[in-house]
Amino acid sequence: MQEPSLSTRDLTIRFGGHTAVNAVTCDFRPGELTVIVGPNGAGKTTYFNMISGQLSPSDGQVLKGGEDITSLSPSARAKKGVGRAFQLTNLFPRLSVIENIRLAVQAQSGDGRRFFKRVEALTELTDMAQHYLRATHLEAKADMQAALLPHGDQRKLEVALLMAMEPDIYMFDEPTAGMSLDHAPDVLNLIAEIKQDTTKTVLLVEHKMDVVRRLADRIIVLHNGELIADGDPGEVMSSQIVKDVYLGNAGEMA
Repeated sequence: MQEPSLSTRDLTIRFGGHTAVNAVTCDFRPGELTVIVGPNGAGKTTYFNMISGQLSPSDGQVLKGGEDITSLSPSARAKKGVGRAFQLTNLFPRLSVIENIRLAVQAQSGDGRRFFKRVEALTELTDMAQHYLRATHLEAKADMQAALLPHGDQRKLEVALLMAMEPDIYMFDEPTAGMSLDHAPDVLNLIAEIKQDTTKTVLLVEHKMDVVRRLADRIIVLHNGELIADGDPGEVMSSQIVKDVYLGNAGEMA
């Protein structure tokens, strides 16, 4: 079996006397899209926040390729290839779509503080930005101000910025939340395309079961901060323990 690209070991966080995530141990591998599900309050986003560095665990470790990154900041984790989308809006609203992407490419290239560059270097940055523009199907909106984009296209732009940072771990927290039925498939198609790259590991927090069925190679289920199921989507969602957890949330299992 392929070595894990990302792991958590006994990952735990407490807020006062409440344990929000309790000793979750899990491995994630390249070429696999794992969906994290669970009822409201299960600890899904809190677990995500500890992996990406927004929260520091009370106990346990986060490992990237076997390296302990538990103490690293979100930006330091991003430099090591852990990319998180949809946690915050990271767009420059007054800049155009292509300018936003070019800045992300420039940051990844290490040229962010170099104001005077060779024409060839600027051309290369623009070419790379155009690549991510095409990958996210935003060519027609290239010159539009980011603030004026429809919500669905802003989400697509966020994916473009994440792709420009060239992570090998992609993390999406409810990527279609607040999106119209017309725009949601566009973002899901982008995630499906990322999933095709077997060098990438994709983690997704989601509660919409149609999205889960479409994208998941594997499902892990959290309940009251504990990992209660992990495996093939069909087997996990048909297991009795998961049905019991979702009892009273039948709409989410539909």
